[in-house]
Order: sequence, then structure tokens, then C-alpha cells
Amino acid sequence: MLNLLRQTIFEDARRRLNRHAIAAFAVAAICSACHAPITAARAAVASGEVQKPAAPSIPSDDRKQSAIVIPATIEAFFVTDLYAKDSGYISQVNNDIGDHLKKEQVLAIISDPELQAAFDKSQAAVRQTEATLEVAKRTLLGMQADLALQRVTLKRQRELFAGKAATAQALDDQLAKESVSAATLETQKAKIKLAEADIEAAKAETERLRALLQYDKIVAPFDGVVTRRSVNPGDLVQAATATRPAAPLYTVQEIDVVRVFADVPEESVAGIRPGLPAEIKLYGPAGRKIQSPVSRIAKALSAATRTMRIEIDLPNPDGNLLPGTYAQVFLTPQFLPAEPKP
Repeated sequence: MLNLLRQTIFEDARRRLNRHAIAAFAVAAICSACHAPITAARAAVASGEVQKPAAPSIPSDDRKQSAIVIPATIEAFFVTDLYAKDSGYISQVNNDIGDHLKKEQVLAIISDPELQAAFDKSQAAVRQTEATLEVAKRTLLGMQADLALQRVTLKRQRELFAGKAATAQALDDQLAKESVSAATLETQKAKIKLAEADIEAAKAETERLRALLQYDKIVAPFDGVVTRRSVNPGDLVQAATATRPAAPLYTVQEIDVVRVFADVPEESVAGIRPGLPAEIKLYGPAGRKIQSPVSRIAKALSAATRTMRIEIDLPNPDGNLLPGTYAQVFLTPQFLPAEPKP
């Protein structure tokens, strides 16, 4: 029994010793792990082997000035659709597509008999009002003579009345006649002014109808070429208005000088300005290349495409550059140097 008790006490003591040893070993391991890096870091700093963190890199302001290729389109310098200002029938067609025109050249004539009749009537009205004015002026001369006579007679009546040779009634009658003649004269002067105003109104109406008659002729707005014709002799055309649009009768384009339209992407816009050298390559078997500077820029980007429109003018005296042709534009943007920071 005594031996069994000793053995139990010995086992308990051994278990407690093992637990303390394990705890002590764990604490030592933790301390060793924490102390080793700190010591190594201090040693590295003391020896000067630690590399300092690299300074953040600052991007350079210099941008590469590399060439860009942009698709382009050749268009006429001016494109105008010609509409009818007056309604009527086409009585004459003078030109067809491909014809070269001079400014103010008549392409077609619209027949409007009603408008012509109204114009003739307005001219007759002008002549009528002018005749009325002439009659009024002649009548005025007669009234002026009558007023002069009435005033002379009134003077004589006053002299006779002063000499007791005329009665007061006779003097009063003559005074009334002089007043009536003077009032009638003033009325006639007002009629003359009215006749003059009627003449101005009649002339204004005549000029309005004359202007409308000018619209019966479809004329070229500039030197160019006819690129579309949509009328034939005898066609009924209607006057084009904002509320009632109509098809154009002709389309005229100026092609002595053509424009090259291209859209520069946003990243290259800052290096594009008027006068920048450019090379235009035309599509086709020949692959013709033309050197010409940038003529103008939009100075604004399209919100839809984030590109800026540029234009290049090209002389086209022989007409070989056709509007609507595709091309390529080669540009080398030239960015301005960045301003030095203070």
C-alpha cells in the first residue's frame, strides 16, 4: 500500500514538471522569434546595408512627336442646293449635271402668269396714283389763285367799309369767303400728301412683285459645276418654305478648290494647329500624294467621337480631285514644350 502511494505521488510530480517545461520552452521560442528580426534589422542599419525606398518617378513632360494617320474625305469648297422661291411651271432648263457655271448664270426659268399679271397691275396702279397727284397739284394752283382773289377782294371791302361805302354785312361775307378759300387750300395740300404716299405704296408693291419675279429664274450663286438636276421642262414646282420643304431643283458645287476633312483623335489635338505640314494620300491605283498645310481647325472636340475636325484646302484647277473621295492624312503633331515649374 505504501509503495502504491509513492508511485502515485511520483507520477503527479512528473506530469507537473512536463507541463512547466513545455510552457517555458514556448515562451523561449516566442522571445527568440521576436528578438531575432529586431536584432538583424539593427545590425543591417548599423552596417549601412539597408537600401532606402526609391523616390517616386515623375513623368516627363516631353511627348513623342510621332506621325499619325487619319482617314479623311474630300469635299467641295461650297455646296449649295437651289430651291424654288415661287410656284409655277418649269418653262426652260438650260443646264444639266457636269456643266460648268459662272456666277449669276440662269439654270432654269419658272413660268408664273399670275405673278406677272399682278406685277403689271401694280405698275398700272403706280401710273394711276401719279396721275392723281398731278391733278391734285393742278387743283391746288387754282385754289391758290382763288385765295389770292378773295384776299384782294377782302382788302377792297375793308377800304370801302372804312369810307362808309360798304356795309358791315358785305365785309363779313367777304371775310367768310376768304376763310373758306384758305381752308380749302389746306385740304388740297393734304390730298397731295396723301397722293404722294399712295405713289410710294404702289411703288413698294411693284418692287416686291419685281423681286418675286426675279425668283422665277434659278441662278448660280458662284462659279461651279452642276452635280444634281431634278427638274424637267413642264414640271410643277412649289415654293419651298420652312413649314413646307421641297426638293432642291439643282445642286451646285465649287470645286476649283476642295476641302479635305479629317478628325484628329483627342490625344493628338494639342499638337495640331493651322499651318502644320500634312500629306494627303488619295485612294486608287496611283496612290497620289499631295503636300499641303492644315488650313483651319475646329478648336473644339466632338462630344460623340472625342475628335477635332481639321480642314486642308487643295487647289483643283483641273477638277481631278472629286468631292466624296476617300483619302488618308499623315500628320506629325508638334507639341509645345511644357512650361518650367517655379
